[in-house]
Amino acid sequence: MSNLPLKKLALIMLLSSTFGLTACQKTSENEQQNADISADDQIMQELNADPVKVFAKTPDDKHDIQALTDFDTRFTAVSDDMEDELMRMKDEGSLTAEFALQRKQDNIQSALTMLKALDLKTEQGRYIQGLMYQYWDNQANLLKQQPTDKASEGVPQNKSIKGLGQFIHAQEQLGHWQEQYPELKHPAQAQ
Repeated sequence: MSNLPLKKLALIMLLSSTFGLTACQKTSENEQQNADISADDQIMQELNADPVKVFAKTPDDKHDIQALTDFDTRFTAVSDDMEDELMRMKDEGSLTAEFALQRKQDNIQSALTMLKALDLKTEQGRYIQGLMYQYWDNQANLLKQQPTDKASEGVPQNKSIKGLGQFIHAQEQLGHWQEQYPELKHPAQAQ
């Protein structure tokens, strides 16, 4: 049985906490467009992932699964380290909004660079890579728009989940693909 729901929940929590120290500013245009939809409804709409797509098996599937799994493992470790560092600094009172913003920008840039460097050979691998890349590129753009002052920390972050449904879909797609090759060790099984 797959630990995909647990992994999805952990991923959502990691991504939410990563952007928890700074907030997005709402524009009056978005406020008008979203006036009829509550923040919770917007979040649920965004988190609705597309159904898993069916791709034909290829001889390169295992290579791409391993490359994407390796990316996920390495990036998760980097993100966890960054989050631990930010939380420690916050607890010590030495965290500045500018430093937190810079570390988050570095983390997002790492994701984009690591994703670009993947040498994927299959349509399914490139599909998953593209979904992940779109999510991180969107997060980079949103982070550039965020103010760094502490007064903005309490502003709702509805924008920061934009594209998260696609990212979750990418994770589900990868999980489905991994299940087709039980002989490969999956990170959840190796622990």
